[in-house]
Amino acid sequence: MKGRILMSVVLEEAAEMLRMTTSELERQGLKAFLEKELRTIRVEILTICQKYGVNSWDEMNELIVHDAVDEGQILNDFQRVDHLTAKANRIQELLGRV
Repeated sequence: MKGRILMSVVLEEAAEMLRMTTSELERQGLKAFLEKELRTIRVEILTICQKYGVNSWDEMNELIVHDAVDEGQILNDFQRVDHLTAKANRIQELLGRV
């Protein structure tokens, strides 16, 4: 409880200093955080995809479908990229609503 009160006071002080409402500051802070997370996720996706010479989950899937790579070799990375892609899509949707 004490931490929330302190955070509220700091938020109010920052908003006053920046000449904006606390709700606008919260919105801008959330937006910045989500954008940072989205960049981090996209970098991880690209890093994994580069191991296989592709740029996306779809292209990784094509490697599997066309037997260009052993499914057992790519499966963990494929699942990780799938998870990260879904997370990136959810964050993108949240950004559209902020």
